[in-house]
Amino acid sequence: MDASKSEERYAAPVLYLSFDQDWAPEWATRALTDALAEAGLQGTLFVTHDCPSLASLRASGHIELGWHPNFLPGSSHGDTVEQVLDTMARWVPEAVGARAHTLMRGTPLLMAYRERGLRYDAADIFDGRPGLEAFESWTGVLRLPIWFEDDVHLERGLRCDVDRLALDAPGLKICTFHPVLVALNASDLAPYRDLKRDLAQRGVGLTDATQADFARHRQRHEPGVADLFNALVTWLKAHPASQGGPLKSLCE
Repeated sequence: MDASKSEERYAAPVLYLSFDQDWAPEWATRALTDALAEAGLQGTLFVTHDCPSLASLRASGHIELGWHPNFLPGSSHGDTVEQVLDTMARWVPEAVGARAHTLMRGTPLLMAYRERGLRYDAADIFDGRPGLEAFESWTGVLRLPIWFEDDVHLERGLRCDVDRLALDAPGLKICTFHPVLVALNASDLAPYRDLKRDLAQRGVGLTDATQADFARHRQRHEPGVADLFNALVTWLKAHPASQGGPLKSLCE
């Protein structure tokens, strides 16, 4: 990306909403994408598994689908980088960007993405840092820094209050939400850990969990990730000049 264009683009705050599917139940993911559609907003979903709604999301035009490959040992996506990316390509052949599970990154992955025709990688996190910009790596793959990530926010023990985020400061602001944490309205990571323990004891996979399964662990006593997500959607509706759209638009 040309440096002068980058400076001009980020002179004002520009907010992008992205989601890591992370094997969430389909209803949890659809709750987020439906909220964006109702608000007239666009976003990016990084996919970990196939589900019936991918076709409708692809057709809707308001959600970009990207890859969320799992390169960890024992991955259901495959045993090698190539096998994992073959799985991703089978589910989302039109993807132009990726964000690896656990934010795994490095030169071998960038080169593998480039060989697959991907144009960006969105796995760098610079939590809350002002003045962020996209930058092109030596591989030619654009690196997109994450400004906010919900699980990191919770790990840091920060309150889910939109007023605590410097939304008006200039710079690129890519926000990452996980459908499971939003569905739990988690204000810390305890509800998520309790949910996983509960499902494991009953032999239920996360992807197959129902809304009733989640209701047992949903946070109701203080502001949580769902409250923060809804506040960001409201803020974006009130600040149309700060609506960033899908991440692939950063490659233009």
